Amino acid sequence: MKKKVTLGNMISFGVGDLYGGGAFFVIGSLFMIFLTDVAGLRASLAGMIIMIGKIWDAVTDPTMGYISDHTKSRHGRRRVYFLIGIIPIFVSFSLLWFSFSSSQGVKVFYYLMTYLLFNTVFTMVMVPYNSLPAEMSSEYAVRSKMIGIRMLFSQTGMLLGAILAMTIVKFFETPARGYLIMGCIFGLIYALPWYFVYRGTFERDYSQEEERKSLGDSLKELASNFASTYQNKSLRVHIGMYLCAYVAMDIFMALFIYYLRDYLNKENLYSVLLGVLVITQMISLVAVVMECKKNGNAKTYRRHLFIWMIGILVFSLFNHETPLIFLLVTSLIVGAGLSGAVTVPYNMLAFVVDADEMITRKRREGTYSGMMTFVRKIAQALALFLVGMGIEALGYQSSEGGQVFIQDPGTIMGIRFMFMLAPLILLIIGFIISYGFKINPSNHETMIREIDRLRQDGCKSQVEPDTRHVVEIITGLPYEDLWKE
Repeated sequence: MKKKVTLGNMISFGVGDLYGGGAFFVIGSLFMIFLTDVAGLRASLAGMIIMIGKIWDAVTDPTMGYISDHTKSRHGRRRVYFLIGIIPIFVSFSLLWFSFSSSQGVKVFYYLMTYLLFNTVFTMVMVPYNSLPAEMSSEYAVRSKMIGIRMLFSQTGMLLGAILAMTIVKFFETPARGYLIMGCIFGLIYALPWYFVYRGTFERDYSQEEERKSLGDSLKELASNFASTYQNKSLRVHIGMYLCAYVAMDIFMALFIYYLRDYLNKENLYSVLLGVLVITQMISLVAVVMECKKNGNAKTYRRHLFIWMIGILVFSLFNHETPLIFLLVTSLIVGAGLSGAVTVPYNMLAFVVDADEMITRKRREGTYSGMMTFVRKIAQALALFLVGMGIEALGYQSSEGGQVFIQDPGTIMGIRFMFMLAPLILLIIGFIISYGFKINPSNHETMIREIDRLRQDGCKSQVEPDTRHVVEIITGLPYEDLWKE
């Protein structure tokens, strides 16, 4: 008899993403400036560390998936890692924010090792965690509720990072101590909920499952499945939209504190402005989802990219005398644009999977989700590496222990233009690419009707001309090449 998933189970599951969303946000927005201005690393070396760590994170995901599939313990094959991870989560996150005086080589070794440790622990816990909705229920509605509650906790983790992280750092006399205490506090916030995730969730019975494939065969099959998804035109366009929005966000978040401190001389407003941005992003989510249902994903995406671009352009016009109210309003504008820009690509994934079914006759949500995660992590690695290389090329001077270092006027102006132009160029590219995404509410309904007809042994030769046209522009393939074994 299947267990019923209660609201308590859903909340127990969701609380785990305080770590998933929160740690990702804090590191993305503060780790670069910690490495350059507290640890004293050159910007290019800081970017290199983050790039290597993210690539490691991406390539270890499928290996951890295999390990969790083959784990046998009385605590389950997924949930056992929540117990194992509690102490490593605290330790690995805290160690990232420890600073010391030494040579550049020793520092690179230390921060690279600690960042690899953090990403290994993150993968060890989050890969099994991501499998839980499918483990706990086969019902679409139940899984959707679980994901919705999870997203609330993820956004809460981001909000805590936006408001509290730098507030804690500023509370202490030295940035070095402030960052370390912040790391320990957030390490506890991220670690402790996993006991409740373990206690409040469950897994299915594996006793009747067949023997699974070897790691090598599993990775070969995964690579083959990843490669096969690229025949889907809707996926190719989706990836372009997804990467443009998310890489623009990575660059914006990484440079935001440099822009505030070095150009506007308003570092004290960082937590306030970032808090407004994240709160606006959270509040806008419901409106974005409703807009997607009414107008389609591509139109919603373009509208919010345009709002975000306006916010970036306004930010670029400010100076150190700009009143607080203008900064707050502009953060609100960016938050509203960012909400749609990063939510729509997630919403699009299910529709892209429908197009894949029209091509392959298979439902491959897991393959598509895994592939998108892999692409996302690789792209973020390269983006943050280029940010580090870029600010060093501008002449940025790192400092040790958080000492205030006045950058050259040319460097400051370079940061200003980099903060504006790099995300803006990516958003313009994403805006243009989105016109290639042809799935809207009307033609998606047409495609689903055709899939249902073919499932019921309908003859391909009897396809309506309009339906043929719709599925061809969505998939990018001739109708004769669709719905094949």
